[in-house]
Amino acid sequence: MPKLSPDVIDEKKLVIEEAARELFIKQGFHATSMRDIAKTAEVSLGNLYNYYETKEAIYQSIINRYSEGVNQKLGEIFEQIDEPLEPTNLRKFGEMVGELVNQHSDFWLLMYIDVLEFQNSHFRKMFEGLTDRFNRIYGDKFEAAKQRGDLRTGVDASVAFTAAYMQFFNYFLVEKLFGGNQHLGLSDDQALNHLTKIFAYGTLSEEKLAYFKKSAFGN
Repeated sequence: MPKLSPDVIDEKKLVIEEAARELFIKQGFHATSMRDIAKTAEVSLGNLYNYYETKEAIYQSIINRYSEGVNQKLGEIFEQIDEPLEPTNLRKFGEMVGELVNQHSDFWLLMYIDVLEFQNSHFRKMFEGLTDRFNRIYGDKFEAAKQRGDLRTGVDASVAFTAAYMQFFNYFLVEKLFGGNQHLGLSDDQALNHLTKIFAYGTLSEEKLAYFKKSAFGN
């Protein structure tokens, strides 16, 4: 292959990965051949192998590119949440998680392909150690809430917040990818309000609840 600049190489890889992404989502990973990808990307099969040794290398590169954007967005979301256990912030967090799911639907479709065809070997790290990650970000906030007596007896704030994150995440995945069509029987706003109530009222002490009930969410 002629000597190409890094920018040209990256541009050609983007074309190939875009073609592969469309095919993987449309017909699955194993049903897509390198020849299919080369044809869709309008490159020769031999040239395709100059850029990627295997089809899985293409798949992994696509995931890596998406992951960079998703992780950056998650970091921005975490920075905007100052008091993660307070209802207004928890609801705001859920809303931003919903926006993340809606903005990167192809990423989650690739995740389900990974679950079905690779036993989640490529995406596993995205969910490993979530509670530890939240502890690193909000550990001081969780400890302060515990010391103030904000938490119900026996409730681990980091576990509760992780569960809330996953519930918000799963709610919007069902709505976006599986045609949930208000699967909770509620609009997105109503669902966010109810899920926030469930987690906040099941996490905070009675004393703390008394303070927040004055500005409780509507239906």
